[in-house]
Amino acid sequence: MKTWTYILAAVLAVAVLLAGVAAVNAADGKKLDRPQLGGKLIDRVARILGMDKQKLVDAFKQAGSEARQQGLDERLDKWAAEGKLTPDEADQYKAWIASKPAGVAMAAKVMDNLLKNGKITRAQYAGWKTWWDKKPNIDLPKPDRPNPDKPLPQRPGRLRPNRAPGNIN
Repeated sequence: MKTWTYILAAVLAVAVLLAGVAAVNAADGKKLDRPQLGGKLIDRVARILGMDKQKLVDAFKQAGSEARQQGLDERLDKWAAEGKLTPDEADQYKAWIASKPAGVAMAAKVMDNLLKNGKITRAQYAGWKTWWDKKPNIDLPKPDRPNPDKPLPQRPGRLRPNRAPGNIN
C-alpha cells in the first residue's frame, strides 16, 4: 500500500511540475516542447521509482483518459438534470463515446492529418469514419462559462472553419 502512495505522490509531482513549466513558458510566449521535456522527466521519475518507463507513460495516459471521461459524464449528467438534455440523450451520447475505436482522435481534422501523413492506415480511418457517422444527432449545450457577459479571448492562428470528416485536402 505504501508503494502505491509513493507512486501516486510522484505522479502528482510530475503533473504539477509539467503544469508549472507550461505556465512559465506560456508567460514567456514560448511553446512547451512536450515530447522532449516529458521524455526526460518521465525517464527520471521512472528511474527514481524503480519502475518501467512505459508503465509510467501508460499510467499517465490511462489517468488522463479516465479524467476526461469522468468530466464528460459529469457534464452530460448535469445537463440532463438541468433539462438541457434528456437522460436518454445523455445515455446515447455516453454509449457512442464508449464505442469509440481505440487509438483514434475525436476531431475530424486530426484524423484527416493522421491519414494524410501516413500515421494511420485507410482501414483505421474507415473504422473511425464508421464510428463518427453513428454519432447521435443531439444538439449538445455549450459548456457554462464563468462570466457569460465577457467575450472569450481570441487566440491568433486558432480560428479555422469547421471541416466535415473525410475532407483531407
